[in-house]
Amino acid sequence: MGKKGKKKAKLTGTPDVVRFKGTREFCLLQECKEIQESLPFVHEDPLDDFAYKKVARFFNMVSLLADFLGVHSNKDYRFNYFHRYLSPTPQFFPTGFDVNVIREARTAKDKPGLTFNGELHTYDPSVKDEADKFLREVDSVMTKIASEIEPRLKDDFAPGLPRFKAELKIDIEKFDALWVAFEEQFVKARHEIMTKVFEQVEQIISVEMELTQAEERHDIDAKQRLENEFVHVVEQFTNKLFPETAVEKFPTDVIPLAEACIFYESKCTEEWLQLAKHLIYEYLELRIYVMKIPEQRLSPQLKENPQFMKHLKRFHTATLAAREALDFVSKLPQLIHAKTSDWMTKRLLEPDLRYIQKTAALSVSESMH
Repeated sequence: MGKKGKKKAKLTGTPDVVRFKGTREFCLLQECKEIQESLPFVHEDPLDDFAYKKVARFFNMVSLLADFLGVHSNKDYRFNYFHRYLSPTPQFFPTGFDVNVIREARTAKDKPGLTFNGELHTYDPSVKDEADKFLREVDSVMTKIASEIEPRLKDDFAPGLPRFKAELKIDIEKFDALWVAFEEQFVKARHEIMTKVFEQVEQIISVEMELTQAEERHDIDAKQRLENEFVHVVEQFTNKLFPETAVEKFPTDVIPLAEACIFYESKCTEEWLQLAKHLIYEYLELRIYVMKIPEQRLSPQLKENPQFMKHLKRFHTATLAAREALDFVSKLPQLIHAKTSDWMTKRLLEPDLRYIQKTAALSVSESMH
């Protein structure tokens, strides 16, 4: 005969405790106890990726216990103070305890600020003090929560299950309150930094939006003025990210002159015409990318946005390559005095752009087979 399997351990405790031991909430308590035995102190212990995963797991357990016990607080500040261009898209209804707050608090405790794109953005000195206090309090409350759980698991909730839950709820409410108090202050400070990081991006997006509106109104004076403003802010932004591009400045009236090259087609060489068309193509690609930034979002380390960087570099190269053509048509009558219809706009040229993109993609695909 085969060996009999081990008998299932008999559940002990009062009837309500026995029933409770079959719930997910009880399993969470057991896991909290197991994790806490090797949980690091977030204020001062060295924290590698594995340690952060332990802390994150404990926070997740506490968050689920909070749901079971009815501990809820408004954390909308996470969404309200998450910069609208910052990737990734935030939770619309934020909950729980994000371990990244511990990472950021440790950084704020030990460093004066955050460095983005080679520039240090400092916190208000109060953030450093609050981060230090917050981390100490997190360690204290986490230890208290775990110390309340372990003895009750051993003695089958001898003081009574309702009392245990009421006391645990109070501990988790204290934890939630200290978390919210610090995190709300911190995300506001971080939002101020992100506003500075994305300041030039904001400017580019704003000008592009105004330009699109001018095109829709068929306001040609405004269109040409905003084309020049768009090129100017893009050039400044590109020069800041890639200082080597500042050596040679853009000519004036880049896009109005590129459009003039097409209008004065018979007066331009074939090479000039192709260079002007390529410049317009890169200009439109950049504008379409910029238009989508609020939806697609960006890394605050701006060079870590490869598509954005590609469009900036290609537009910069195309502009300088077309300099001779632009200089030639600048000596002809201004386009606004010679042209009366079919003005170049993003909406008008988007179908042509999509066709070029599709053709290029098909060519690449065919070359791979």
